Amino acid sequence: CLCPIGFSGSFCEKDVDYCVDHSCSEHGICVGQRWNFTCRCALGYEGALCELETNECDILPCANGATCEDLVGDYRCHCSTGFEHHGSDCSSSVNPCVSNLCDPDGTLRCEGLANTYMCVCQRGFTGTRCETPINHCVDGLCQYGSTCLDHWRGFKCDCLPRYCELNINDCE
Repeated sequence: CLCPIGFSGSFCEKDVDYCVDHSCSEHGICVGQRWNFTCRCALGYEGALCELETNECDILPCANGATCEDLVGDYRCHCSTGFEHHGSDCSSSVNPCVSNLCDPDGTLRCEGLANTYMCVCQRGFTGTRCETPINHCVDGLCQYGSTCLDHWRGFKCDCLPRYCELNINDCE
């Protein structure tokens, strides 16, 4: 008998197993078909015999100048300065103000700058994080034995009664 393609035997009763003479790489499974075979590749591999590792970085999955590192069946983005992972692609810019780096008592607002931040202090506070209250009372500021009382907006001289009655300008 002359058997049609894909069959063998005396009476053409045997289905030809094309996977016997052909083999996929260790990263694929051979699937016999009527006239041929195909290899089903494991995740991260491609090619007719699943012999090639897929380079996931070829599709440019990383954003904002990030460097792509190809892994088996995956990739990793190494973000540029000023960006962070959003999912896995470095599409989110870093906002350092989200971390609450400024002192909450002395800060009017935080301004995110390129790769850094700046705390804008309320009146009466100083320091890079607005953590230091300003002491407005310096030696000799209040006269005639009065006591200086520091306030967040300035100071007040607590005058002795007889001097305040005289309306001395140094005493309020």
